[in-house]
Amino acid sequence: MGHPPAHSSPTLTEVQTRFAAWRKTRQHRSRIPEELWAAAVKLSNKHSIHRISKALKLSYTDLKERIEKSHPVPETIKPTPSLDFIPIDIAPTQPAECIVEMEHRNGNKMRMHFKGNVDLDLRSFAEAFWSGKG
Repeated sequence: MGHPPAHSSPTLTEVQTRFAAWRKTRQHRSRIPEELWAAAVKLSNKHSIHRISKALKLSYTDLKERIEKSHPVPETIKPTPSLDFIPIDIAPTQPAECIVEMEHRNGNKMRMHFKGNVDLDLRSFAEAFWSGKG
């Protein structure tokens, strides 16, 4: 089975094909080869952990740990986890449609639906919702 060179970035479809081929020929309950894990980790430059784990039928937690090990964050800038607010990176993108739904543990819900360019500070909306001040 031909694989792309190690220096190239495989596509999600290519890695899905490689996992499918391995699953057809593997011994029962054998471990995923490091080569396949490495390909899955490389996909994190273009796709979310959730999307990769779902597409490749991998454990989200195992994939996340491998990605974190491959891109260590220096101790001095590691974010402090907060139970009250989960930061999200809402970077500007090309015009598109976006739906953001949030549900607070107190039962409050917020749904935002945008089309085209959004001229709002989505981060401020999210922070206000999670802080309970909105």
